[in-house]
Amino acid sequence: MTAATGPRLASALTSAPTSAAALLLYGGVSVPAPPSLRWGEAAIGLLILLSIGWRRPLMVATGHALRGTDESEWMIVAVAALGWLLWVPLLRGAALGWEAAEILRDVVPLFYLFLPVLLVPALRRAGVWGVRLPAAGLALAGLLLALRWWKQSDWGFGAVGRRAMADGGTYLLNAPSVLFAAVALPALALSLVAAGGSFRRWIAAFACAAGGALCLGALAGAVHRTALGLAALSLAMVALWWVRRRPWLAVPLLLAAGFVVLPAGDALVGAWQQVAEKTRLTGANTRWEEAAAVIDHAASSPWTLLFGDGWGARIANPAVGGWRVSYTHTLVSYSLLKTGILGVLALGAYLCALLRPWRRLLAEDPPLAMAVVPPLLMALCLHTSFKYLDTGVILSLMLLASEPRKGLSKP
Repeated sequence: MTAATGPRLASALTSAPTSAAALLLYGGVSVPAPPSLRWGEAAIGLLILLSIGWRRPLMVATGHALRGTDESEWMIVAVAALGWLLWVPLLRGAALGWEAAEILRDVVPLFYLFLPVLLVPALRRAGVWGVRLPAAGLALAGLLLALRWWKQSDWGFGAVGRRAMADGGTYLLNAPSVLFAAVALPALALSLVAAGGSFRRWIAAFACAAGGALCLGALAGAVHRTALGLAALSLAMVALWWVRRRPWLAVPLLLAAGFVVLPAGDALVGAWQQVAEKTRLTGANTRWEEAAAVIDHAASSPWTLLFGDGWGARIANPAVGGWRVSYTHTLVSYSLLKTGILGVLALGAYLCALLRPWRRLLAEDPPLAMAVVPPLLMALCLHTSFKYLDTGVILSLMLLASEPRKGLSKP
């Protein structure tokens, strides 16, 4: 063992457990969008930094990571895109005089979105546990957030389908990890049943199914309509994939469906009716008006159109009653406001570079590939959750699992 090998081995042994511990802490004590830096958030940040190390962030920030000869195609695009999106909007925001606190509120979520650039190399050295431990931590974080929501709702399981339950001031269910757990835990339960064998696997399958039901029930109770629809579609595709591979699984699937539908039929019908009513009342939640306001602002000058207003910029947002806020509800409009067309192109190049690894994952491990789709679609297309920590972790998990490893279809 060389002198350089020792620290690398130590990093490999600690990166996966520390990242999983950070996710458990996130699910247990933090919130998706914390109002300030508290002890919980500080501990989470420290654990993530321990899992990454200090050299990789420095190499990425200075562009030295591009000199690596063993980097994958998506990594090269991601490092270049992060370099542009970090420095150009940062200098633009500083030149326009935006508050340092507001600039920081934009820069931190940028690193969350590009977390794979920092986290994937560290977790890759951990082998199969570099996927399994973060995946378990992510699913458990989502379950913990759902349980915390149920607690603040006084465990009102009977209210699902009868009335729209409050999200709460901290919006725990907006975390992508909740939606990931709502799909991944039932998918894992199905893979455990398919594997058969010991009684312990059946117990684990039941526990996973119950955890997934708690997450799905929470989303239904708070009438998160798009998240529910995406979760249902993904679970249906996972079930069909398993039935094609193991036709006998159709029997336990039908029994499980009957076990759910018979006692909870009224709640399911009520939840569907609430989704339809919310769609009738709110439509697209003023997303189109918000996008139009951003486009009008971007077109006000060539500099704003090309480079945006930089990190820390604010806009009078019609989605929140015209108040000047530093956010929009979709990644595209947010990027156009802050980084301009050039920043949108850099971000688009990064996201497009992730499609090929996802297609590899779909061929290698369809259940896991389908489990990451709902939270990523919500975060990258429909919701402010692109600014949350767990979005970056899900992207990292997707990229790691696209390499030859064991996933949800291979217990």
